Amino acid sequence: MQMRPPTWLPWLGPVLAAGAGALAGEYWLGGGFWMVLIAALLCGFAPIVGYQVWKRLHHRG
Repeated sequence: MQMRPPTWLPWLGPVLAAGAGALAGEYWLGGGFWMVLIAALLCGFAPIVGYQVWKRLHHRG
């Protein structure tokens, strides 16, 4: 039995972006602006992209 992707998964994006930005600002390379921005964008869009991939694979199978 395949699990459906949870509908709340894309809503984690902003929370993860804020957390990753805060961690990057505190610990990575002194928290330069570009490091914080890249970390926030990658971690913010990861749940959204993951949800879309999971949904596509779920409907395909």
